[in-house]
Amino acid sequence: MLPDYRHILYATDLGRHTRPVFRHAVALARQSGARITMLHVVEPLGNTGRAVIGAYLPDMDVQRIEHEALKEILATMHKRLSKFCEDELNAVPAEIEADIVEALEVASGLPSEEIIKTADDRHADLIVMGVCTHALMGRASIGSTARKVMQHSHIPVLLVPNIAH
Repeated sequence: MLPDYRHILYATDLGRHTRPVFRHAVALARQSGARITMLHVVEPLGNTGRAVIGAYLPDMDVQRIEHEALKEILATMHKRLSKFCEDELNAVPAEIEADIVEALEVASGLPSEEIIKTADDRHADLIVMGVCTHALMGRASIGSTARKVMQHSHIPVLLVPNIAH
């Protein structure tokens, strides 16, 4: 018997193995009658990026350039997230309600922190995210974002693995 999930946060990097992870989230939502919030986090430009912009464009306002570029990136990622969701939901059986995805969110920040913050803000019962595992000397290790989310989240986290060779 599944726990009583009402709201699932599906965190995605929109990578090539995103679809199977989303399908897990949809299946869980369908079984429990939950709604899904989809989240993609864009990492801000780091110090190295700012230094490069400053070196090549010394007379430009680096903060203004970064702010304008980030707005455009967030809007683009929201469109990609929306298209992905539409494509996936059109490919599933008709008995899945079209409104199973309650919200699409794109945020900027450190992914693990934004995932946990959004889960809290949305009162999520479960976080579903993919994790790319890497074989390292015969052992599997998970990515740093998944590890941090698991360590700091106060709600359950479902990791759907993808083994990269």
